[in-house]
Amino acid sequence: MKKLLYILLGLVLLVVVAIGAIVAFINPNDFKPLITDEVKKATGRELVIDGDISWRFWPSLGLSVEQLAFKNPEGFAEPDMLKLNKAEMSVAVMPLLSDTLDIGLVSLHGTHVFIQTLPNGVSNLDGLSGEQSAETAPSESNTQSASEPAPAGEPAKAWTISIGGLELLDASATVRDDKTHTSSEISSLNLTIGKLETGIWVPIEFDVVGKQNALAFSAKGDAEAMIDKEIMKSQLRTLTLEASANDAATKLESFTLKADRLGLAIPMVFDFAAKGNASDMSFDAQGKTTVQVDEAISLITAKALELNTTVAGKSLPRPEMKISMGGDVAFDNKAQKLSLENLKAAVDELNFDGKASVALADIPAIRFDVHSPKINLDTFPGGKAAAAEDKPAASGDSQGGSAEKPAEKKPLSDVEPDLSALKGLDIAGKIVIDDFVASNVEVTDVIANFAVNRGKVDVKQFDAKLYGGTIKVEGKLDATTSPARYQVKKDIKNVNVLPLLQAAANQDMLVGKGSIDANVSGVGLSEKRLRTGITGTVAINFADGAINGINIPEMIREAKATLKGQRAEYVEETRKTDFSALTATFNLGKGIASTRNMKMEAPALRVRSEGQTNLVKEDLDFEVFVSVVGTSKGQGGKDIDELKDVTIPVKIGGTWTAPSYNLDVKALLTSNKVLEEKARKEAERGLKKLLGDKAEDDKVKDAANKLLQGLFN
Repeated sequence: MKKLLYILLGLVLLVVVAIGAIVAFINPNDFKPLITDEVKKATGRELVIDGDISWRFWPSLGLSVEQLAFKNPEGFAEPDMLKLNKAEMSVAVMPLLSDTLDIGLVSLHGTHVFIQTLPNGVSNLDGLSGEQSAETAPSESNTQSASEPAPAGEPAKAWTISIGGLELLDASATVRDDKTHTSSEISSLNLTIGKLETGIWVPIEFDVVGKQNALAFSAKGDAEAMIDKEIMKSQLRTLTLEASANDAATKLESFTLKADRLGLAIPMVFDFAAKGNASDMSFDAQGKTTVQVDEAISLITAKALELNTTVAGKSLPRPEMKISMGGDVAFDNKAQKLSLENLKAAVDELNFDGKASVALADIPAIRFDVHSPKINLDTFPGGKAAAAEDKPAASGDSQGGSAEKPAEKKPLSDVEPDLSALKGLDIAGKIVIDDFVASNVEVTDVIANFAVNRGKVDVKQFDAKLYGGTIKVEGKLDATTSPARYQVKKDIKNVNVLPLLQAAANQDMLVGKGSIDANVSGVGLSEKRLRTGITGTVAINFADGAINGINIPEMIREAKATLKGQRAEYVEETRKTDFSALTATFNLGKGIASTRNMKMEAPALRVRSEGQTNLVKEDLDFEVFVSVVGTSKGQGGKDIDELKDVTIPVKIGGTWTAPSYNLDVKALLTSNKVLEEKARKEAERGLKKLLGDKAEDDKVKDAANKLLQGLFN
């Protein structure tokens, strides 16, 4: 036993003596020229070691070097690509005897890295591939193998290398690209990594402060890492990250991320939160998801994603809004396609569900299928209330003052809207809304199917139900030409007009069921071209209705009584004109909307009209013909029976905002034989009273006939 102890002590003494001999007789600074020469040969760059290379004895044998710099070529903003204030490394001696290189803690102090790309694309990383050494290496190797051939026999045993840890203290880096005018800077980095050994969990801690262009950031965190011999199978666990960032427009007050584990082919549970503000809007978000990446990194999935955000700001529709989103996300790296399934999203009380996908390309292809049970835009500022406030006030003040002059009409704009953004879109999808409310108008069962493909918009389907009726719309817009071209087909059937007018404009002037069939196309979307460039037809058909506020038979009775110098007999009636049908077809073209077949059929009346309106000048030129065809049983009673088969012509002129109505007396007399006969008889009776017996004279009769003929012609 004593012999064994003596042997061990002898070995230790031998090692101590050997170390002492190495330290006493070998000065590491003598190797500086050799080291710098080898670096010069390998890289073509200069390595400068201004400080000493010295031995270190405690807590283990090691070396330290100070003031080391790896130089840049001429023409770069900083002279050094790499600077190092101090580096320390220790090596355990005894394991060397068993082919094991046991390196202790590697400590780097004050490291600074500078990488720059010049405007011409040249980088200080160029030329570091070691091509020169690769060319010279074979000759040196061949020389060595020729002069000192490797001994035959067993192959050399591989060394086992372990590193006790790595720490970067007060490190910094600058990455500058003068070609793209971008810059990234790390002003301070501290990194500590535990023992670098495979198969065990190693602690990692870091903190960093830096700047990305104008964005300043800071972060700190910790985790545990397990390094695998196959590096892609390495993992992290218990990751915690805290960060903040800010620039002139954005401030990220805090960002936190926690993950139970990170690695390939394993589920990774993430919890994250962010708080800050962008421009005048603040946000506070929290979320969680489970992410998994396959071993080939070809499919990345995020299951059960939950994101809840509260945003606030003056630019929002509401002072504060709550936004949430959930679903399953998958990204196919090979197909470059992002898919979102089981989507559930909400903005306050607005809810959506469905699915969507984005295929990445020069123009991303976006596809979606979305449903919402109810959207009520009137609950947001800018809806119904704001629209009511924007309506112009009635002319004249409430205290009986003089009416204000109408505002001067501005000329129509000829400026086309900028639709260039449509050329960069590839979107297609379907939207279904069970109940939609806007400006107090309610539409149900909305189905919209449309596509935008590189400037061409195709509304393939827009179906909805509106107050007992239906709406069907199809349309196309081609924004690839200038000015843009469009085509629209609209079919509105059997809509109850009264509740629609009451909801939209708080009016009840029209009752009945209405249908509108429009088929129009045009060139240009400016205010002026929308009126001058539109062509097509618009047909309207109202049935079983009434015009409230106007009683045409009553107006006829009053006019008849006034002509006789009498007062019309009062009849208590609702001020409305019933009709069984009101139809018209308008032809659009060259800035004119014209009709020749506007008709209204009422119980006692027939109304027809023809004429046109200039869509640019907004003037009116219509002739309206009212015929009394009813009996005393119909609306109007006996008082208008006397005017049966009489047509009353009215000219409508003026403008849209100030129309004028004039009775065409000459047309009234010349186009109605009944009135003409009555007028002739009254004229003859008057002549007889005036001329007495002379009225029977043939010459007098002939002169009277010529007078009456001139009157009616």
